[in-house]
Amino acid sequence: MIGNEATPTSFKKLAESFSEMIQSEGVFVRPYANSQLIHFNRLSKAEQEDVLERTRDFVLSCSKVKQRDGSLTSNRELVESLLNVTGMTIRKEDLDLIDDNQFIEIYSKSGMHIFRSFNIFEASSYTFEDLCCRQWHHLYQRSPEEQEKVLAFAMKFFTQENPARMETGLGITKIIEKDTLEKLIYRVETKWGIPVFKNGQLEGVLTIVINWNENPIPQFYIPN
Repeated sequence: MIGNEATPTSFKKLAESFSEMIQSEGVFVRPYANSQLIHFNRLSKAEQEDVLERTRDFVLSCSKVKQRDGSLTSNRELVESLLNVTGMTIRKEDLDLIDDNQFIEIYSKSGMHIFRSFNIFEASSYTFEDLCCRQWHHLYQRSPEEQEKVLAFAMKFFTQENPARMETGLGITKIIEKDTLEKLIYRVETKWGIPVFKNGQLEGVLTIVINWNENPIPQFYIPN
């Protein structure tokens, strides 16, 4: 357990480390918008410790890929690195569905982000602190109807008696950044929900998301 005073400093160093690391792949991601870490410091101490642990695992996973002269753009390699660091597992036949053109995310059963693929940072205008410390619904918006479909799928997925890969049936949807100047639009399709295990128990879900944007970088939002 890291002392309370050290926790913001530790997160700040991890954010700066990731920002430097990802620049080697030709992408700049701001570690934070304000050095006072506004969003991190709004969290409770328990939430800060949880974010710090998940962020440490993620940054370590990225670092291990770089140490092997690998590329952070390899979704499969980065996912497998995280699995090795955390002790989580995914069935091989499910890992085989991953390719580098997809957005890959892993969520815990409580809905907290555990993992984001490199191309999500590349496409987003949010800071590393934003993406690590803020809940999805504070960052992005989709229509109420689409949100209901996502929640229904999550309920169905996490209540399986024998957790297995599930096709979401959600179709292509539009997602807009809520709290940026750019208000980028993403046209995406969450295709698969894949079970992630730890010690034989369901730990979370990996989502395979197809990027339907015509350009690799999402469009700017133009209000009606």
